[in-house]
Amino acid sequence: MPAFARTPPTLARALLLGCRAGLLVFLVLYTLCALLNMQLGYQGNESGIVTEYVWNTWRSVVLWQVARLIGAYCTVGLVLGALLGAGLWAAERSRRAVFWLSGLGCLVVEAFLMAGDMARHPHLYAATLYARSEVTAALLRGLSGTQPSGWYMAALVLPVLSVLAVVGRWLSESTRWRGVLGGVTAAAVVAGFTGLGLARTAGSAEASAPARPNLLILASDGLRPDHLSGNGYSRATSPNIDRLMGEGTRFNDTVVQVPRTAPSWTTLLTSQYAGEHPVVHTLVGREAREAKLTTLATALGAQGYRTAVVADYAGDHFSRFPYGFQVVSAPDFRFPDLVRQRMLITHVALLPWTALAPGLFKERGEFPELTDPAPLRTRVRHVLDGMPENAPFALVVFASSTHFPYAAPWPQEGQYVEHGYRGPWRFGATPRMEVDPNAPATTPEDVAALGANYDAAVRTFDGLVGSVRSDLERRGRWDDTLVVLLSDHGEHLEDEGLGQGHGDHLWGSAGLRIPFVVRLPGQVASGREVAQRARSLDVAPTVLDLLRVPAPESFRGRSLASLARPGSEPKPLPDVPALIETDVWFSDRDGQPYQTVRMPYPWLYEIAMVEGDTGEIALKPEWEGPVRRARHRGVYLGRWKLLELPTPDGVRVQLFDTVSDPSELRDVAGDHPTVVATLREKLAAELPDATGEARGAVGP
Repeated sequence: MPAFARTPPTLARALLLGCRAGLLVFLVLYTLCALLNMQLGYQGNESGIVTEYVWNTWRSVVLWQVARLIGAYCTVGLVLGALLGAGLWAAERSRRAVFWLSGLGCLVVEAFLMAGDMARHPHLYAATLYARSEVTAALLRGLSGTQPSGWYMAALVLPVLSVLAVVGRWLSESTRWRGVLGGVTAAAVVAGFTGLGLARTAGSAEASAPARPNLLILASDGLRPDHLSGNGYSRATSPNIDRLMGEGTRFNDTVVQVPRTAPSWTTLLTSQYAGEHPVVHTLVGREAREAKLTTLATALGAQGYRTAVVADYAGDHFSRFPYGFQVVSAPDFRFPDLVRQRMLITHVALLPWTALAPGLFKERGEFPELTDPAPLRTRVRHVLDGMPENAPFALVVFASSTHFPYAAPWPQEGQYVEHGYRGPWRFGATPRMEVDPNAPATTPEDVAALGANYDAAVRTFDGLVGSVRSDLERRGRWDDTLVVLLSDHGEHLEDEGLGQGHGDHLWGSAGLRIPFVVRLPGQVASGREVAQRARSLDVAPTVLDLLRVPAPESFRGRSLASLARPGSEPKPLPDVPALIETDVWFSDRDGQPYQTVRMPYPWLYEIAMVEGDTGEIALKPEWEGPVRRARHRGVYLGRWKLLELPTPDGVRVQLFDTVSDPSELRDVAGDHPTVVATLREKLAAELPDATGEARGAVGP
């Protein structure tokens, strides 16, 4: 070994050696991730059609993302390598030792940091690693449930030791540094006490509540009311929501029209059916996205309310449709963003570092596999901080915790999964676009694991409810706020034999029913349960009525406030029809039962397009008519549920008695022809004639 290799380097040389070692390590990690994880799919759904389209049409986006990824790897490698190199310089290691130990130290820090992020968000890594090999699957299962902070602390050991070593060497070589350190310490102590005093002074001020009640809507995508412990569910999934229900009024049977997020939220906010408002399905085009809407937000804004919405992954529609909120904090869902997102998630070595600087890769916050409500909670507090004290606020908080793949973070993640389960749904699942003929048949253990992941997600959202409540209580705004709990649709969890997800069919009730709870002391009865069926149309009129704000003339729903006000038990209102419809079918080859009773049209990859100037994903205009004529439709009225299912051979009609058959398993249309005829007339009258064609047409 040459003598110079055994001599300690100068600080400049040590920094250079550390940078080289770190850069080499992280470029190798980039190369491994790029080679081993070359895929471009969405939540496990991959398509050669999409891959070819992305490369041919969006090549610049791909190349720019590659440049960003390489730049991030290089930056991390250079900074971490330089830090470790400086520490080894302080320890007077040789040049060779500085290089090799810096590289080894980078690997150690990377390993511990990845372990911490995997322990906190295993679903994020499961998207790439769980199905890769038994080794990576075992690693994820082993880290799940462990304390993330322990791994994070271990990752900090080498960097902290490096800093201490450098400071120690400088102090030992110069008395001047002792004075500087003492001065910094004294300044930090003074600043700390000053900040504490300021914090106490600020905290002592009480908020001056406005004369009119505030409004807070708390919602989670796909939240099923029958999975709330306060509604009799066996697991303790919702202590904070249960408390809210005990203090307010709950509507036990609330039905949405279209069980998909964008059309359902538009109905909730406009009190109009899809077809009366332009968001008739998930993939509407530019004209529908830019149409002027009269909503709950615009009605409250006209009355002096400060309106805002804060949402995560599934709430992209709030930034894409003009609902009238004055403050919007929600992600986008444009195709270039989707490409960047799917490329980033395959770089598992970089993912833990993006958590340290989320602003550099904002697409991390839009992962469907990452529905940790902590960032959402932070944004909610920021929005509340900006609300004026002299005006009431109306705030919608929309979480994605209960949306597939049901990615609860630590400590909720995995807490309900059966110990020892090693199947494909250990870390949740997403509906498949195409059946894998080689996949093993779904087992009862798989279904149980899926439900367990969902329940952990419910508990995660419940924690957000409790956190927002605590924040408003500290501000003195909780009891003068009308609190509303709801969702945009329910969720099928394979537990009824009706598949997974939402929006594809109308069988059963799991995908159509949502929680609807209101709480306002003195204005809403506490502990009341309302059996009267409510519709998503009725939510906005009810909320405005409870706030004493007049509803716009365009609202089609009716107020149910009389059923929630304090006093003696109110009389039920007359039954009214509740329209239900399916959304766009994303696939024609997913193997689900509805495929046998539907009008055929190709799958999403053939009927959708990407607008070149906006990057929005929309239905091709020529498929608007066939898609809307093919949708299943139905109506709830009284004890009955009627379905009309268009097929190439005509419309198939089904009838269910929801009183004697609450699971809606037995078609009794043949036993009640008069009921069928009456309900079909009601359905025809209720359906908006939005297609411009005669109702009942079933051809493509």
